[in-house]
Parts: sequence; structure tokens; C-alpha cells
Amino acid sequence: MDDGLSRFREAADRENAERPVRRRYSPTLQREAVAYWQHRRGQEGMRAVAAALGVSMTTLQRWTRGAAGRSGFRPVNVVNRTPSVGGGTAVVIQMTTAGPRVEGLTVETAARLLTLLR
Repeated sequence: MDDGLSRFREAADRENAERPVRRRYSPTLQREAVAYWQHRRGQEGMRAVAAALGVSMTTLQRWTRGAAGRSGFRPVNVVNRTPSVGGGTAVVIQMTTAGPRVEGLTVETAARLLTLLR
């Protein structure tokens, strides 16, 4: 048993000394379990790592998804732009690695668009 695994199990046993059946894990221990999984996933599958940690595979999957921070929301940066020459405005949509980027909207138009997308 390596150091990371034994540290996790000892900390989990301390936290759950009074709860032998329905165990709970602090956010710190959850992060440690995810870090251990990320370290071991090249050598072992998730089921084996979860069993070694003493948690179910479903629990480890949930913690892993939570660590990824997938809340469904992305930050939106609103930048004021001067209108293009000729009085018209051009709307440009770029697909970036961070997601779609829309240029050329006024603040009011961007706010209306965000309201419609809710």
C-alpha cells in the first residue's frame, strides 16, 4: 500500500470513527481521493482504485466530476466596441477552446441575448 493510499484511509477512519456504516468524507478527503485516482489511472482502473480507497466507484466518479467544476456556466466578458465604419454593426461569432465568443453586440443586445438563453 503506497503512502497516498494509507494517508487517505487513516484520515477517513479518523473522520468516520463514530460512523462505521454510513461514512462521510470531507471535501479535503474527496480532493485527495480524486488526486490519488488521477495519479493511479494509468496503472489501474477506477473500480480498483475506488475499492482500494474504500469507496464505491459511483462515489469516486461523482467526486471526479465535482472536481472538474462542470457547473454548466462559463464566464462572460462584455467588451464595449465602437460601431463599424458606415453605421452598421457586424456580429462575429468565433468558436474558441474556451467556448463560443460573440463580438459586435452592444451591452443592451448582449443582455437581451443572455436573458433569452436562460
